[in-house]
Amino acid sequence: MDAREDLPKISVETEQDWRRLQRNISTAFLGRLDLELQSQDASQDRDTFLPHINQFLDTLFAITRPNLRINGRTTEDPCDDEEEMEPFDEALDRHIWSLSDQRLKWDREIAGRRRTRPTEVEALVQGVYAQHRGVDMDTDANQKSELSDFDDSQLDPGMEDTFVNAVAMSAQLSQSISMQHERVNRFITVSSEVKALKP
Repeated sequence: MDAREDLPKISVETEQDWRRLQRNISTAFLGRLDLELQSQDASQDRDTFLPHINQFLDTLFAITRPNLRINGRTTEDPCDDEEEMEPFDEALDRHIWSLSDQRLKWDREIAGRRRTRPTEVEALVQGVYAQHRGVDMDTDANQKSELSDFDDSQLDPGMEDTFVNAVAMSAQLSQSISMQHERVNRFITVSSEVKALKP
């Protein structure tokens, strides 16, 4: 059923088609009357029935008119410029309305996701954060247990002296490196000047 109307309407292409339908119905109705009158041999009564039949047909078409759509327009308000109107494309109209319904469905789905997704993302981030915090706590506990297992008696007495010597050597190395760097720069300068001299 169409979303725009409570009850579907009968679609007719043009006003001329509607008039042709009216003529066909009237002709069929009068033909049936003539057939009934011939079977009863009452052909003289046709003139008596004719005004009642015409009134019935006029009432029938008047009742039918609001339930029609001619060239895509309702017939409750008749249009005078019938010839200037383009033919109505029923398939295109149905396609447009289905696209509109689909857009409304997508809008509703997006609105629902906008309401639910932030809470889902928040719960996910909190879960990841709690997991990382748990891993960090496990790592800290392992390190503390390893340090508590380490005993001062296990230290080699010569290790401390070696460590002190290594620290002293690192200070000497840092001074030596700066001196060696200056010497290399001077060597590069002197070598370039020597190469520039001609024999």
